[in-house]
Amino acid sequence: MPSFRMTLLLFLLLLITSAITDPVPTPDITPATNLTAGTVDSLFEVPGSSRRGIAYNNVDYVFLFQQDQRHTTWCYNWDSRPYRETPVEFVPMLHSTRSDHTGPWRENVFQAINGNLNAPTHVLGFNEPDNCIDGAGGSCMSVDDAVTGWKQHIQPLKSAKGPMYLGSPAVTNAADTPSTGLGWLRSFIQKCDGCDIDFINIHWYDSTPNVAYFKQHITAARKIAQGRPIWITEFKPMGSTAAIRGFLDEVMPWLDGSDDIHRYAYFMATVWDAFLINDKGDGLSDIGSAYQFN
Repeated sequence: MPSFRMTLLLFLLLLITSAITDPVPTPDITPATNLTAGTVDSLFEVPGSSRRGIAYNNVDYVFLFQQDQRHTTWCYNWDSRPYRETPVEFVPMLHSTRSDHTGPWRENVFQAINGNLNAPTHVLGFNEPDNCIDGAGGSCMSVDDAVTGWKQHIQPLKSAKGPMYLGSPAVTNAADTPSTGLGWLRSFIQKCDGCDIDFINIHWYDSTPNVAYFKQHITAARKIAQGRPIWITEFKPMGSTAAIRGFLDEVMPWLDGSDDIHRYAYFMATVWDAFLINDKGDGLSDIGSAYQFN
C-alpha cells in the first residue's frame, strides 16, 4: 500500500533526478491511432473515454464513482483481493515476491475469476520494483529477481480460465538507467525470455505545467512496448486544484485518443488535498468529478 507522505517524497526525488539528467529531445507526441493489427488490437478494450480506473485503499470509495454516464470501468488496490465485490472489474496485482503477497496470490486471483460478476481478465505485475525508498510503496526488486518471480507466480496464470492478460511490473518515471525507470523495464522485457508480457505498466509523477513531459514519457515507453498496450496505473501532477483540473482537461482527451493506451488511473481515490474524494468522504472532489465525467 502506498504511503502518502513517502509518495510525495518519491515525487520530490523524481524532480531532482529529472533535473540532473540530460534534456529529453522533443519526440512526436501525437496520439497513436490507426495501429496495425497485432498485440494492441488483440486485447479487447472499452472505448477511449471508458479507460479510466480507480486506485484505492478503501473499497467504499469505489462505489462513489458508480453514477450514470461514468467513465471509470475498473479498479485496483495494489493487492490481489478487492476486500469485497466491486461494481467494476477488479484487477489483481502481485505487489512483490514477499511471502505475504505470493502466498495467497493464486487463490485470490482464481476467487476473483470465479466469484465476481466483474471477473478480471488482466493481472498486474510488481509495483515499482525500481523504487527502493523505505515506506514509499515500491517492491524494490532487481531485474533478475523480478524475472524469477514473474516466471514462478505470474506466467502460470496465462493458462487460467478464459483470457488472462499479464501486465509488466509498474516502473516509476525516475531516470532511464538499468536499475530505474524505463531502463529497468527495458531490461526486464529483454531478460524475461518466454514470458507473455501482454501490456506494459508505468507510473508518472511531476507538476501540472509539465504536460509535454507527461506525453514525452509515454512516447518513450512506446519504444519499449513495441506494439504492446500501455497502462498508466499511477499518475499525479502536483499543483492547485484548478491547475490539476487543467492538466486533466488537456491530457485525458489525448490518452483517450491513443489506441495503444488501454487504461489509466489517477492517484488516487482517497480523502486528501488534490485527490478524488471530497473532504467528507461521501462523494467526489472537484478533481474526482472531472476525472469521472469529463
